[in-house]
Amino acid sequence: MEDLRKVLVVGVNTRPVVKSARALGLRVVAVDRFRDVDLCSLAEDVLPPPPSSPAERLDWKDLCLRALEEHEVDAVLYTSGMEHQRELLKELERRGLLVGNPWERVRRARRELFSTASSLGLSFPPTEEARSPEEAEERAEELGYPVVLKPPSGGGGRGIVLVKSGEEVEGGFRRASSSGRVLVQKYVRGRNASASLVCGRGEAVCLTVNEQLIGDSSLGAPGPFSYCGGVVPLEGGKEAERIREGAEALCSELGLVGSNGVDFVISGGEPWVVEVNPRFQGTLEQVEGVLGINLVEEHLRWCGGGGGRYGKPRGCSVKLVLYAGRELTAPDLRRFPNAVDLPWRGQRVGRGQPVCSVLEFAPGRERAMEGARAAAAEILRRLG
Repeated sequence: MEDLRKVLVVGVNTRPVVKSARALGLRVVAVDRFRDVDLCSLAEDVLPPPPSSPAERLDWKDLCLRALEEHEVDAVLYTSGMEHQRELLKELERRGLLVGNPWERVRRARRELFSTASSLGLSFPPTEEARSPEEAEERAEELGYPVVLKPPSGGGGRGIVLVKSGEEVEGGFRRASSSGRVLVQKYVRGRNASASLVCGRGEAVCLTVNEQLIGDSSLGAPGPFSYCGGVVPLEGGKEAERIREGAEALCSELGLVGSNGVDFVISGGEPWVVEVNPRFQGTLEQVEGVLGINLVEEHLRWCGGGGGRYGKPRGCSVKLVLYAGRELTAPDLRRFPNAVDLPWRGQRVGRGQPVCSVLEFAPGRERAMEGARAAAAEILRRLG
């Protein structure tokens, strides 16, 4: 990886990865859903070009191939959402540009997550696939209510529906189904957590265990399962250590490489494995901040076969994702120093769409959360 000069970063939100790649002295091009102000200040070029709307459906493969035609790059990195883009990942691997988990490894990780967790003695919620409302109701009856209906290729909590009885299944199926099928999963109530890891050559090292913030209505979350940021590290003691050990064992068995994440729910003192994310996570800047590392550098190192040693987190980082409670016209938010992923002034933001995020670092959780909440409240007042 020493000969890298220019990279393409592709995903729903690429800014954190682009920023870290730039910090390594790399030239960067991005394909990104939101085309945020601060992303455009970092990348040489961002596709799709304006005018584009974050709500529109993007042809990720076409956009990436266009970027590769217009720019000569040495490697491609991918972030959230791209783990579902089979043809894109296969094409990038064929061209020898992909630095991260190839498609077959991604597919295996998602398909074999729970069977691997079972073989390791880790708890996980029973999950079945259904291709019709009737089949979904049958699976829900077998698992026992409440259940959640999840899109097979969702992300960020979008499309997840909590179902408490058979009468709610048909409507839930319509909302959760994006391809004529859903995952029916036994609902586990508890504290949401995740592990951020680096992996390679059958080894996995957990960098941090994190608290996830889900469905926070004070931040305008459009649904009870919407991703609203998180706290790094998780205050958990024995629970955090069990998550660390379980995540490392899982990712080692699944053969993942580079930066990866595993989501958990802590219920009754027990961590339950919920999901694997075989790509960069939304915690990237937080992990970098509390460990004093560059996660793109570590990703490249581990994908190339090398490893590293890491200390314990110093301080705490809080990230809050703010959503639009109504359709609005974005003001200029650049005056808020800890606001990131900024919309353009005058940009229309639809109801339930993310507006921006707030990042706060402090010596402890209480101070970090207070700072982040205060900044979020000020921004929300500015949005009206």
